[in-house]
Amino acid sequence: MFYASKALTVLWRLTGLGTLSLSSSPPPPSSRLSAAYAAIVYSAYAYLCSVLVLERLSAYRRHESGTFQIHAIRDTNMALLFVTSTAVYWCTTVYRRQHARVYAEHAAVVHQLFGTAAPVGRALDAYCWVLYALLVAALSLDVRRYAGPVPWTFGAVYVWGHYVLLTGNMQFAITVFGLRQCYRELNCRMRAGNAGRSHDSGLREYGTAAAADTAKTSSSDVPLQNIMFISVLEKVNLLTILKHWSDVHWSITQIVSRVNNLFKFRLFIFFLCGLLHLMLTPYLLSLTILNEDIDILRYILECTLWFIIHILRVVLMIYPCALLGEEIETYAQQLAANTPEFSIYSMFVIDKQLVITLTGAVTTYLVIILQLQGQS
Repeated sequence: MFYASKALTVLWRLTGLGTLSLSSSPPPPSSRLSAAYAAIVYSAYAYLCSVLVLERLSAYRRHESGTFQIHAIRDTNMALLFVTSTAVYWCTTVYRRQHARVYAEHAAVVHQLFGTAAPVGRALDAYCWVLYALLVAALSLDVRRYAGPVPWTFGAVYVWGHYVLLTGNMQFAITVFGLRQCYRELNCRMRAGNAGRSHDSGLREYGTAAAADTAKTSSSDVPLQNIMFISVLEKVNLLTILKHWSDVHWSITQIVSRVNNLFKFRLFIFFLCGLLHLMLTPYLLSLTILNEDIDILRYILECTLWFIIHILRVVLMIYPCALLGEEIETYAQQLAANTPEFSIYSMFVIDKQLVITLTGAVTTYLVIILQLQGQS
């Protein structure tokens, strides 16, 4: 649901990025020790970035005019990585309590919908590990950027920045997929209720079991007053169930709003970084091929891997939100399809619009009658 696999969670906690719980139960309250550990990890990373900046500034005077633009684009990429990783660490540390509160609310909704912990989907977890594998492959091909005369700090900052950026995208995607699964289960329950299939525990909770037992009795053996009472009781139970699902929907809606507030700054940074990376990667490929003596096939493969990673990161941000939007739209369509209304033999609905329609019809036919009377 609202959590990753145990291996991913342990990896994120060891690197100071752990905010998700290991199970569907709410995570423990935020501790100052975890926040301090995240601050220490980020401080070491920021120190390496500062050392790299000083070294890169001193190296600009040695660059030739043809390769100056290439190194400027690479340094811009490093600046983007530092900004995004700073945003991820800052939001993880500052909003740690808000994360725990939202996950606790989500665990309560999961308990209402599933009763017990729902099994975790393996597809998203496998997708995360595939992304990490692609990142490792791209970095292994990219070792020439921080090998030889270039200091090892370049490689450390480069690897860590991409890891933090990709992890931030994964955490948002897992959170949205958890909300989407709740909406999906809610829609399934409502469809089953509309079709007359009471398969969930909520129906038994609100007394439909008693109504089902009474329905087994032949209607000829039941007095008319009891039949009317059973009919009224079923309608009351239906309204109670609908109110129950509406309360669940309201809870999920509030969680979606809080998640959006927690991630909106990170999403802005992720979107901006993804847009710039998608533009700079092919441009850097063309410049490097024209101005440097390199293995062209290897460099094309490397840039292709990076381009795929950047596209998958953007998909990881957009696709879960699109799926959640589809489930919300399905819920709205089910409500619209089951809206109670008064009508006359389903020919027209009795509402405010009927007054305008009635006035127009009366006026039109009155004019026609007066015209016919004048001609006669």
